[in-house]
Amino acid sequence: MHFVFTGTESTFKSTIAKKIAMHFNLLYIPEFARTYLEEISPNTQINPIARKDYNLIEEGQLALLSSQGYFDSNQPKVFDTDGTVLHIWKTDKFDDIDYKLLNIPSHIIYFLCYPNVEGAYDPLRMDLERRDVLHEQYVNVLKELPNTTIHLNQETLEERVTFATTEIERLLNDSI
Repeated sequence: MHFVFTGTESTFKSTIAKKIAMHFNLLYIPEFARTYLEEISPNTQINPIARKDYNLIEEGQLALLSSQGYFDSNQPKVFDTDGTVLHIWKTDKFDDIDYKLLNIPSHIIYFLCYPNVEGAYDPLRMDLERRDVLHEQYVNVLKELPNTTIHLNQETLEERVTFATTEIERLLNDSI
């Protein structure tokens, strides 16, 4: 099984994913969008983001998932994002519904981070004021998938990390 942390901007996804990976000594796979926007093309306009830049981000994220074993279940890993985020982003920004992005392996376990925490400024964030609306899109997409979704709606980072750690310990013990 692999663990994917998903949800809207500024809900502790990356921080929790890194802490979980470190705690369980699992490989952490970051989101490609941040790599693209910070390292590959740092002068990219993000609001609105051009379709060509989105396409490069999608291509990079899908290649990263594939190269890091997302589609096989040999060894647990922690992913900062996956096709669900791309699906929601593509639908929201370009009104392009791409169900291929929802071809999710059955061994993926989702941790959905809720936007009930204060959003932090980051120059790469573009939808802080729309987190509640976008969160509903995540809820709806994840409801349609057969994968397990664990909800991280605790009010602090520490509480979310503790809850996620407990749930992963349970899942790993159940799989033995």
